[in-house]
Amino acid sequence: GVALALSAVRQVSARAAFSLRMSSGATNFANMALRQAPSATQFYTNKMCPYAQKVWIALEVGGCPYEMTEVSLYGAGGKPDWFLDLNPDGQVPVLTCFGGAKIFIDSEYILSRIADGVVEGGSKLSMDSDDDREKMEEWRHAIANRVNPIGKAAVQRGGKNVKELMSLLKELDGKVKGPYLCGETVTVADCAAFPFLWRINDEFGPLTDEEGCGNIRKWLDTCAENPSFSKTVQG
Repeated sequence: GVALALSAVRQVSARAAFSLRMSSGATNFANMALRQAPSATQFYTNKMCPYAQKVWIALEVGGCPYEMTEVSLYGAGGKPDWFLDLNPDGQVPVLTCFGGAKIFIDSEYILSRIADGVVEGGSKLSMDSDDDREKMEEWRHAIANRVNPIGKAAVQRGGKNVKELMSLLKELDGKVKGPYLCGETVTVADCAAFPFLWRINDEFGPLTDEEGCGNIRKWLDTCAENPSFSKTVQG
């Protein structure tokens, strides 16, 4: 059973488990056993952080088994030492997999690893064709390198450059395939975009047809009706 498999994996791990000396069949079996352990994947987060939220959404959409531990972003005591051992930069999110054998930091990198299937169920967040994967990566790049910096500046400057932000959103609106960003199913592009476009809608919206953001509006509504997204939205 799984318990026996896990015991075997831990014993092998002490002798350089998952090394090249293991056959592919043995590696696959060991990975399967670790993925099925209730505490095999640990998600360290703060529920108010949009960067951590996108990983949370991905775990939920994928139906990935995980346990969540919340870490305070602020406070007199600072980050706990055990968390700094996981990520010396002290930033969330952090995802540990294979019973702690793998530690992943940086939200975009974690999304990629989830879509690669490192966590059970995560591979469903990727796309099959090269063209579709390219569109998915274009969305991720646009959110990380265009929307986020301009949106952050709009918040910090009290909305003084909101016209620049809305112009960018109008441009991106035409790229929404529907009902999700890249088509019929949720991908890591939706996970990456939702926390930030949701906040922009709250701060400077509502985003509507009149603003030239009708497709983004429909997409936001579709995501809001999906429990994997809605459960991550904080008051």
